[in-house]
Amino acid sequence: MEGQRNTRQKQLLLNILREADRPMSINELHTKLSEVLPKIAKSTIYRNIDSLLAQNLIDKYRLNDNEVYYKIKADSHEHKHYLICDNCKKTFDLPSCPIRDLENAMKEKGFIIKDHQIQINGLCKSCAGK
Repeated sequence: MEGQRNTRQKQLLLNILREADRPMSINELHTKLSEVLPKIAKSTIYRNIDSLLAQNLIDKYRLNDNEVYYKIKADSHEHKHYLICDNCKKTFDLPSCPIRDLENAMKEKGFIIKDHQIQINGLCKSCAGK
């Protein structure tokens, strides 16, 4: 299956996301990948991102500028929600899923929930102090 191919581009992309301490945009990923693969097209990055999302290996976020950012998951079964600093883009894990009870109540009413994301934006302690 094409979406499961393990290409050099996909491995480099995963390595960059693993090493990142915050979510990264396509432009940031393109800049990093271009250091190793100078001719890589953004369309290749988008295609690999789509594959990684489909494999549940990364998460997708919209940050303060409404640009889409990506962050690697610790494992494919990880279910996390984040606080994201609008300034430095650093992420902080919420300790648990705050809508699990609501989700269960909706399931009892017959509503099938496919996915949900909670993202809280603000300023981290370091950025707020500046």
